[in-house]
Amino acid sequence: MIRSFLHGTFQNTAFCVLAPNGKERLTRSGRGPSQAFGKRGRGGGKKASAEVTVQEMEKIAAKFKPKGDLSKPVVQDFHSFRQALNVASGDQRLLLFVSATKNEQEPIRETLSTVVGDPDIVGRFHVDFAEEQGDEKWQEAINEIEAESTSKIFVIHADKFGQKGAALEQLPADAGVDEIKEALLQANEVLATREKRKVYSDHVADGRQEKIYFEGGVEYGEDRDGDGEIDRRRGRGGGGRRRRGR
Repeated sequence: MIRSFLHGTFQNTAFCVLAPNGKERLTRSGRGPSQAFGKRGRGGGKKASAEVTVQEMEKIAAKFKPKGDLSKPVVQDFHSFRQALNVASGDQRLLLFVSATKNEQEPIRETLSTVVGDPDIVGRFHVDFAEEQGDEKWQEAINEIEAESTSKIFVIHADKFGQKGAALEQLPADAGVDEIKEALLQANEVLATREKRKVYSDHVADGRQEKIYFEGGVEYGEDRDGDGEIDRRRGRGGGGRRRRGR
């Protein structure tokens, strides 16, 4: 999909507004919103300002009225606990993790739909549900959990690089909306005292120094020349970027 937005290349950002069907393109595509909403012209055209970008996105949103109940959104769920912990660390958000059987998860999901739709909660936390395959060893990555930890809701603070974490709160699987909301807000106050906002360049440098590596679903890097392979940086197993043949 990213390649289709960037004329066959693969780069670290791509932007395009799609219709609710996830297929129809409502804007031009490019590296970011300022390009998608900017004016075309020679030399790449003129990029849109932040104000213009917001105005254009509001115009698009006005054409698609919500059909569901916004106070009960679909609850987030990652592919794996490992991925959820890593993303929570990167976004510096707490992770609400549900460890329960599939049958137990459904009523919890209903409760959490109300919780995450609350104005005080929406957009401030990540949520993940334990998978029967792949998440069996999630407890090995988490400190400060009780020995009997099945069928519970955990509020987890991921470490600096999303490799480990600590449980700030542990709630019963049948916890109510108010109880979960209160636990989340209290834990978020703790997070604010423990963490400073990350500086990207410093964080990347620290990760390289400590040899931190997260194996993702696709190979890391960019394919700016569009030859279908990741460009190799000089001195890192490559000998420079590949160029198109003439």
